[in-house]
Amino acid sequence: MKENEKPKDRDLIARAIVVQEGAVLVNRSRNAKTGEEYFALPGGHIDPGESSVDALEREFEEELDARIAVYDLCFVSESIYAGRRAEETQRHELVLYFHGDLTSELKSNGKEIQSPEKDKNFQWLPLENLPDSNLLPESIKNYLISIIAETETQNYDFSDSTQTPA
Repeated sequence: MKENEKPKDRDLIARAIVVQEGAVLVNRSRNAKTGEEYFALPGGHIDPGESSVDALEREFEEELDARIAVYDLCFVSESIYAGRRAEETQRHELVLYFHGDLTSELKSNGKEIQSPEKDKNFQWLPLENLPDSNLLPESIKNYLISIIAETETQNYDFSDSTQTPA
């Protein structure tokens, strides 16, 4: 944050639910303030004047050097928490979750997904491991678990051939 820049008190974020071969794409991270390790779905901040779909497409290009087809909005969550950095007193996020499908391959070194951003740690989290994972926020984790339970399969495909990109 710049010296004269005031911290934001609210963030608008778009994230994508991307499932392939029984696993969901996540970024593993650590809260610098608490030390807690957690997973988050890929995506990021929506810039002023930018649509949520454009934000997701931009974030996938920046963070994964990949392209994504964005489908319908499926879930909205609101979180208020202590923040991730020492200087943050509180963080308030409104997050829009969309179904998405990769339309390009992810870069890999054979065992790990490669990101142009060195602080990113993307991986595939098997759907069967969701209940024991620290996928945040808890509401999106519970949503994904409920969708999987409804299908009675661990291979739920969040894409629908009848959907058209948003």
